Amino acid sequence: MGGTIGALALADFRERRRRPAYLVVLLGTLALGLLAAPVGAGGAGGASTWQIFQVSGYRGLYTSGYVGTVTALGGAVWLALAGFGITRGTVTGDERSGVGQILAATPMTRVSYLLGKFCGNLLLLGSMLLALAVTAVGVQLLKGESYSVDAVRLLLPFVLVTLPLLAFVAACAVLFDTVPGLRGGVGALVWFVVWLVGVTASQASGGYDLLSMSRIGASMRRAIESAGHPADAVRFGVGLTSGDKTPVVFEWSGLGPGDLGPGVQGGGDLGGGVLGGGPLANAGLLTVGSLVVCLLAVPWFRRFDPSGRVNAAGVVSVVSVVLPAGSAGAAQDEPAPAAGPGASFGLDPALMTPPRMGSSFLPALVGELRVLLRWMRLWWVGALALAVIAAIVPIEDVSHPVLAVSMLWPVLLWSRMGNHAGAGSIDDLLAACPAAGRRLLAALLGGIGVALAVSVVPVVRLTAAGDTGAAVAALAGALVVPSLAVLCGIVSRGPRLFQALYPLLWYAMSNRIAEVDYLGVVPDRGPAPVAVAAAAVVLALAALGVDGLRRANR
Repeated sequence: MGGTIGALALADFRERRRRPAYLVVLLGTLALGLLAAPVGAGGAGGASTWQIFQVSGYRGLYTSGYVGTVTALGGAVWLALAGFGITRGTVTGDERSGVGQILAATPMTRVSYLLGKFCGNLLLLGSMLLALAVTAVGVQLLKGESYSVDAVRLLLPFVLVTLPLLAFVAACAVLFDTVPGLRGGVGALVWFVVWLVGVTASQASGGYDLLSMSRIGASMRRAIESAGHPADAVRFGVGLTSGDKTPVVFEWSGLGPGDLGPGVQGGGDLGGGVLGGGPLANAGLLTVGSLVVCLLAVPWFRRFDPSGRVNAAGVVSVVSVVLPAGSAGAAQDEPAPAAGPGASFGLDPALMTPPRMGSSFLPALVGELRVLLRWMRLWWVGALALAVIAAIVPIEDVSHPVLAVSMLWPVLLWSRMGNHAGAGSIDDLLAACPAAGRRLLAALLGGIGVALAVSVVPVVRLTAAGDTGAAVAALAGALVVPSLAVLCGIVSRGPRLFQALYPLLWYAMSNRIAEVDYLGVVPDRGPAPVAVAAAAVVLALAALGVDGLRRANR
């Protein structure tokens, strides 16, 4: 059983590490390692405005313990969301490719298959965590504040804090792949809410201390007090922020043996929390919880059998799966394939109106809008509710949070741009049609139309109130988000890359980080609307270039 699980996990890891989405998240992980201890922060390089770990006007000397802890905490927050986005879909991918049906014909049980997928997810996330740890060593040496590399102090937070949390994320990805209703974009939104609540609760007083912040904070407070600085009012936080003040430096060697087990508790805003037994206890609880979550997926997993019949040993009868249609013993009640144009591609015949060379651009745009909104009739209920809220809230709340939430609501629609996820092989079919650039432009304009529809009420209210700058910034944001969605869809050929990246971008913008404020929620500090519109043009041109290269190589 162990050999089967290992072989399945290794094969799954080797296949997914070649995907563009893996490279994008890996590059983001490496960038995170550089931001954990910014190369330009302090010294001759000037002051950096970016921070991943906040200590109320302080920062630690860049020793192995401090750099390793800060990098591990930032990696936990980043990979818990972006990593989840690229580990999802492996079970449904096996079902679409036919690999699942082949595995269903073997004696492999449901438990073995799901544990193999869990281990494959953990290998994928662990490879990024390993790259992040190597980056932490390089950053420490590059900073030059301490050339003594303590491998134990540096790696301990990765092993006891981040790795168990990523194991839990890997198990949740398996569970979401098997539970009906959570396999698609709805699951991505549900996980974003779970991630947001988890990150907030892990840093709150009495919360679920998933990141062991109580123990880390208590240890750092003692180091600050030993350096002669007041530490009672010191607060800690994890998340990408920016500031313009030069922090006071204190020396902290990292987590020691006394910080790992039960005993010392942090005060202030980081009281012991529900999981307050220390990093060792938290790691054990998360590891056990990961196995429990993975096993919870077993009842939902039908082992690629449409009938869902599973015997006592957990093995599905695969006669209906492996026998061809029409043969003796094969299921005779399967519906016949739909006739008509595009039936072999799994497309709705109503959407398969072949374009003519002389056809106008408007039908292409209408068709893209129909594809975007086809499965989202209930989406308009939420959009209308947000419009009503934007019309009645005080004007100071229109830009943030109402406009910000409105620009998150269509994330599932935008994630299908550039790939038409769920429409079978439509991209391969349309690649043979002329005027591919016109088709891409129609898709982009369709996404922009959705953005304008959800932001029109806030824009009108801001304009009526005389805040034309905020209104123009909102319109610029309505251009850049669909452009990013098209590029992500073309690069990854699926919706999950955008579903993983855009919520992170939105979260940073909502936290008023001026450098990524594409909606202008931070007045007079974020990028100019012209710069945001220019970024939208660059993203659209990049999408067109990638699409052209892909079609040329077919």
